[in-house]
Amino acid sequence: MDLIGSNFFHKFLKQNIMFQTVEISNNEAKLLYFLNSRENSQPVSMEECIESNLTEEEIRSASSWLKMKGLVDLSEVKEVKYELGDEGKKYLENGFPEENLLLLVKDKGELSIDSVMKLMGDSNARIAIAQASKFGFAPVNGKISMNPDKWAIFKEEIERRKQILKLIEAEMPLDKLFETTLQNLLKRGDVIYSRKKTRWNLTITDRGREYARSTPIKLTIGELTPQILIDGSWKTAEFRKYDLNLQGKQFHRVGRHPLKYLINEIRDIFLELGFTEMSGNYIESTGWNMDSLFIPQDHPARDMQDTFYLSSKSKVNFSKEEEKLFRKFGSVQKNGIRGYRGYGVDWSLNESEKLVLRTHTTPNTIRYLSKYKDIEGGFFSVEKVFRHESVDWKHLAEFHQIEGAVHSKDTSLATLKWFLKYFYARLGFKDIRLAPSYYPYTEPSMDVIVKINGKDVELGGSGIFRPEVLKPIGIKYPVMAWGMGLERLALIYYGLNDLRQLYESDIDWLRNFKIKI
Repeated sequence: MDLIGSNFFHKFLKQNIMFQTVEISNNEAKLLYFLNSRENSQPVSMEECIESNLTEEEIRSASSWLKMKGLVDLSEVKEVKYELGDEGKKYLENGFPEENLLLLVKDKGELSIDSVMKLMGDSNARIAIAQASKFGFAPVNGKISMNPDKWAIFKEEIERRKQILKLIEAEMPLDKLFETTLQNLLKRGDVIYSRKKTRWNLTITDRGREYARSTPIKLTIGELTPQILIDGSWKTAEFRKYDLNLQGKQFHRVGRHPLKYLINEIRDIFLELGFTEMSGNYIESTGWNMDSLFIPQDHPARDMQDTFYLSSKSKVNFSKEEEKLFRKFGSVQKNGIRGYRGYGVDWSLNESEKLVLRTHTTPNTIRYLSKYKDIEGGFFSVEKVFRHESVDWKHLAEFHQIEGAVHSKDTSLATLKWFLKYFYARLGFKDIRLAPSYYPYTEPSMDVIVKINGKDVELGGSGIFRPEVLKPIGIKYPVMAWGMGLERLALIYYGLNDLRQLYESDIDWLRNFKIKI
């Protein structure tokens, strides 16, 4: 009897010592009991934990706290995901250029390079000839001939390439037998892209199982809500206990996000140069977003596939001054101004009243100029813009644009060139190249090209505002402007290869990110 009592007492004491300091929230309890309900002790991915009726964010938070309390373990699994580029999607639908070329050669028996160029177009023909040459179908005396012995090998490889594209499109795993072909496709630019992804798995610990088995699930209230106060349920509810004594727990300091750090660096450059910061609205009328920048109302950039239009039926209530200004813009679009020919297209105020998520921050500049038309100086903004883009490694639907402009009687193309070299040098780019370009609202226009790892990379655009933009708002001095995407700049700064990595919750990287330039 004494022995039995002693064993019971020790078991009871051990259990209470183990769990007397452990308090878990409702979300932690749901996640822990879900993991305990699994038949085996195999790791469970966070994606599978959605079955616990928690959101992804709630699972991440709860798993972190449960790990700190020793109730679950977290293991990191690094994966490589593959995505089709624009060329890959086209090849999947229409076939590889080299495949189409050799089908033509097989049909004709022999084709001259000139014929290939005419049938396939210069770009596809060059790709096709280069790829087919690797299989022994190189042109001889300006002609490509069929070789039946090599055709079978080529056909097998093409089938592997097509199979890889199909598997990637279907988000299916790739067999290791495809490794050589996969590496070849990765070197072909816009066919496929690789993206490293970190996945987290959860495993309930022995302590976690003991806790779940010995402690019945008991959901408590963690915060007061208006509903609880209104219905009076708080009077009889049990509230979660909070431990304010966290000695011995290791917490990391709160750090600035890499993008915020970069924004501050850019702001400092502008402010040190005496620029004034301006701001605008996420929601703009097409009048300010397009018409004010000499973008005609039939321009492709206004299409739904390029711009986010608001479904609200509410119309913009333009002031009389604004309506008068937009009619000037419309007249310039249709008829031009002295010395400059317009587009000759019709213009409608109703079109200008449509609401969009702004596609660039340049409307900030035009608003600022129209308000302070008599003041010379520089002004800038670093704000979000929105484009109807297919999200991939180099495109986002929501990103930041860096905008800078100078209004001065001394402004000229030479001034702009000097300023761009100085500005980009402050960002760490000592060697930039300026290439002629086209934008509807600047003339002349230039793209800023930098050299990274021996390759030319377009980093931003620039130019002098056209008279069609400035004269309607009464600006008499020239205005030079330039801009670039913050996220693309961040790729270079932080040595990343995918824009989406900037918005992932990779805690280790966020704690230890380093500037590469």
